[in-house]
Amino acid sequence: MRKTFAFLASLLLALGASPAFAQMPVISVDAVPPVPGEQIVLNDVPAGNEVWSRVFGQVWARNVQRSTLYVIRPMNGRANGKAVIVVPGGGYMFVSIDSEGFRVADRLAAQGYTAFVLKYRVNPTPPTSEGFMADMASKFGQLGKGELAELPPAVDDLAAAVALVSKRAGEWKIDPRQIGAIGFSAGSRSLIRLIEKRPEAALLHHVGLIYPPMTQTVAGGPRPPLFMAIAAHDPLFKQGGLKLVDNWLKESDAVEFHLYYGGEHGFGMMPKGTTSDRWIDQYLDWLAVQ
Repeated sequence: MRKTFAFLASLLLALGASPAFAQMPVISVDAVPPVPGEQIVLNDVPAGNEVWSRVFGQVWARNVQRSTLYVIRPMNGRANGKAVIVVPGGGYMFVSIDSEGFRVADRLAAQGYTAFVLKYRVNPTPPTSEGFMADMASKFGQLGKGELAELPPAVDDLAAAVALVSKRAGEWKIDPRQIGAIGFSAGSRSLIRLIEKRPEAALLHHVGLIYPPMTQTVAGGPRPPLFMAIAAHDPLFKQGGLKLVDNWLKESDAVEFHLYYGGEHGFGMMPKGTTSDRWIDQYLDWLAVQ
């Protein structure tokens, strides 16, 4: 039973999909569309075994060791001098570079923002498609039952991206006081850790957390204006409830919080036929008044 990807392998199983879903073909990198925009390598290391695949209608980059920042410029004549760094999710097993990366950047660029999509380092995964999907089923089946293990290199890559965008703001005609970031799932976990532990967080004018780990409390660091969105059916919301937003509100009331009835985990820019499909419009409305 093949379904549009909702929240990775665990959801497919929960919906009654056969374990044979792990044997579904994964289209090779040759079938993945060309990557848009300027590319800036953040750490000069060999690409190694990095592979880009199309899985359940989404493009993922896995076994990433060469972190890269992709620059998506605004449409001609629409530049507003503001920037957003987009940090996709993927459970630190892959980078959801399309649905939570380039598609988000395209919507931002259409509204005048210079968008930067971060492809950060992730944990290694099995080289074969079959081994990868089996590993995914095992690990994402635990979603909402524990905490995602730390991955400091991913936070380092995000810190490097923020510092670079700030340093080169003049080159991209960006106001250095108008740089924000938005993270999805594991990407939001990295953004939380950046806020807590890294001085680069002070360079961010606003942040977005999309289906973040709701058990987090964000211990320390600045409190820029926050946009947060998650679905009530998301295992991460069921696990942590309102803990993250409640604790943030104790230190700052500059919060916009959207709790959707439907959408599950990982809705990104993949239409689900629920109100969570509107998150990007609501995020852009929020950005416009920051």
